[in-house]
Amino acid sequence: MDRAHVTARAVTAVLVAAPLMGCPRPPPDADDEFDDAMVGLLLAFEEDDEALAQALLDVEDEVYTSMDVESRSSLDRSLSPRRLTWDDVEAIEHPDRDPALTIPVCVAGVSPYTPEQHKQIQLLDDHTPVEPYSPEYYVREFLEGEDCWGDRSCSLLRTHNDVLKTNILLTVYYEFYKDFRWLDLSTDGEPRWAYVARSWQSESFWSDSGKSAFLQSFTIEAWLPRDGRGWVDDGSTEWTADSTGGGTLRVLSVWGETKIGLDASDDQIAGTTRLGIDKNFKAADDWLEETLQ
Repeated sequence: MDRAHVTARAVTAVLVAAPLMGCPRPPPDADDEFDDAMVGLLLAFEEDDEALAQALLDVEDEVYTSMDVESRSSLDRSLSPRRLTWDDVEAIEHPDRDPALTIPVCVAGVSPYTPEQHKQIQLLDDHTPVEPYSPEYYVREFLEGEDCWGDRSCSLLRTHNDVLKTNILLTVYYEFYKDFRWLDLSTDGEPRWAYVARSWQSESFWSDSGKSAFLQSFTIEAWLPRDGRGWVDDGSTEWTADSTGGGTLRVLSVWGETKIGLDASDDQIAGTTRLGIDKNFKAADDWLEETLQ
């Protein structure tokens, strides 16, 4: 299907949905410890295994102690980390825009499927089955690691992604890079495999109308096993979920700057982003449920 046809259908869908837009609540602000852990993971992606593994373990601890990760409500499983600075993104290719203009949203959740099962999704070249807001077009090109990342004979997978994003706020074609990296989080010699992903835009992308745009974005994402070998509840938090639950702890933090034709506030954009991330989590689990039958 060509892009013109896809765009015409997507724009129609957005125009119908736009009047229905409510006011989803933005996540509450994160505390300093959560901020340090989440931004620290973004910055550590290209560091050595030991440094990145520690950054990921810090995020695991902060997520379990700061969020009710088993709640049915994504609002209970979300926080707004601090905004990024120029120094935070100096090593990442990005548009010449102030990263402080991005709106930060972090959502976590639990999946009944293991990181080993989730890895299948990352190796798809057509991601439309697992991307509810890109149902028409989402193509992944593999730049490095396609033949070895799946069995962990290499640790790094690099991809380029060409996407039509459609939601109630905007419809835009854009491209971004996304890298994945396996990590052994073990402290006792027995492997404990998790993986982390970082994505970014190298340029801004505008809609055909010129009224909407993805101006810049950065994400950091993690899939951690709930095998009882990570953070374990000692009764010091108000929730009881911890790494003993089985399956995977998923965490995704997005910093994005968008321009939209509708008069939406930062809070509305943050709330819509929160709901969108959670919908993507569910789509991944639904795909795995069907695929693994």
